[in-house]
Amino acid sequence: MGTLKVTQHNQTKDVWSNVPLQDFTMKSDIDWSKSVSVINQQLYKKYKLTDVETAFIETNIKEME
Repeated sequence: MGTLKVTQHNQTKDVWSNVPLQDFTMKSDIDWSKSVSVINQQLYKKYKLTDVETAFIETNIKEME
């Protein structure tokens, strides 16, 4: 989102165009029954994140409990 708008009032769909839609059903290519860290690894692979991008996320984003 920060690439499109870093201020308040971000209600338009254009602001969120870089956020992918994700399937949370049983048909998903992600196994949502796994731990957060395993889900993260699945998402990194799905979106082809580089080692540098993955390290940035792991370093700067706190894992949700």
